[in-house]
Amino acid sequence: MTISRRDFVLGASALVAGAGFAPAAIARSKPLTDILSWDRLTDHTQAVVNLALGGNSLAIASGDEVLVVDSKFTYLGPALREDAMKLGQSVSLLNTHHHGDHTGGNNAFVGKGSSYAHPNAISRIKTMAELFMGDAQGAVMRAKRDLDGNERAMELAMQVAENAQTQKVDDFVPTSPVDHGDTIRIGELELDIHHFGSGHTDNDIVVQLKSENIIHTGDLVFAGLHPFYLPAGGATAKGWIESLEQVLKLCDDETVVVPGHGAVGGKEVVENMKSYHEQLVDVVQGEINKGTSKEDAQQMSWPFMDGLQFEQIKGRAIGAVYDELKG
Repeated sequence: MTISRRDFVLGASALVAGAGFAPAAIARSKPLTDILSWDRLTDHTQAVVNLALGGNSLAIASGDEVLVVDSKFTYLGPALREDAMKLGQSVSLLNTHHHGDHTGGNNAFVGKGSSYAHPNAISRIKTMAELFMGDAQGAVMRAKRDLDGNERAMELAMQVAENAQTQKVDDFVPTSPVDHGDTIRIGELELDIHHFGSGHTDNDIVVQLKSENIIHTGDLVFAGLHPFYLPAGGATAKGWIESLEQVLKLCDDETVVVPGHGAVGGKEVVENMKSYHEQLVDVVQGEINKGTSKEDAQQMSWPFMDGLQFEQIKGRAIGAVYDELKG
């Protein structure tokens, strides 16, 4: 079973286009903006949580400053930035990792304010910029499919398509590297940056706002979903488990956890993801010990996988772990 990251995110959009997923146990407020639908999480944070629109984006606002965590697909970057500017005129960006459903909209932010990512993400995003330019040409089609009836979203998508031919690589590449132990100030708020080594990628960033007990895990957590594996991007099951162990140390029973995909929750979404990977390693190792081929193992399923969305990428996860354990 071979599914690219591009096929995965496009397939997810088609599967759940227009479906909103409100955070569990968090009251949904009236949308604060006219373009995308946001959920208020804490006094200074709100998020776009919708599987059809790529990775979950978080806006952190204080004073006249706003940091947007992850820019989604290319056609959504301008909508995110316009929404963010209603919260503050100084808008910056942080990417949790390099994948295109989290960085495609970077060109709406880069060069217009501070932009941050892990050093490994910066180098990988440079190699992906041409893909983003190609995606820009299909912006209107994507907006029509995912945000039909949203007049402003369509207008901005048209602008993205019109500007596709004039974009440059540097328009998508964050300019400021951040790594474990760094901090970023947004108004009166201080954000802690964590990188625990290779997990989902070799450049995963976890953003922590201690003052409001909220973290954005990037794609270290897929809540209620099978996780996406791309070994060429640095994915490793054993590293993923270790990273999640470190994320759990940032959490208490009141922590609000924004996953890369899926509904916002508490530390249980981190625990569930860690358990998934631990069990996946155990069952795949068992099949290797029995002499089961990779192809046959990819057709299997186990109870811990039941009821999860993104079924189409389950076999990919099994295959990636099989290769990792076989060395």
